[in-house]
Amino acid sequence: MKDNRLKLKELIDFARVGDALIVYKLDRLGRSTKKLIELTEQLEEKGIELVSIKGSIDTTTAVG
Repeated sequence: MKDNRLKLKELIDFARVGDALIVYKLDRLGRSTKKLIELTEQLEEKGIELVSIKGSIDTTTAVG
């Protein structure tokens, strides 16, 4: 399966340190667990926080 998500790539390229990527559910961000892990690592490397509303994940806080 080809993973061609140009708008997601543009968003990650545009985001800067301290920005937060907010998604309703994690399955909207990654199509597989492996891809989701890769994306979260990429966000972490760029200093971009991740917030999942439905999954109660918020990397902007110590508890998140």
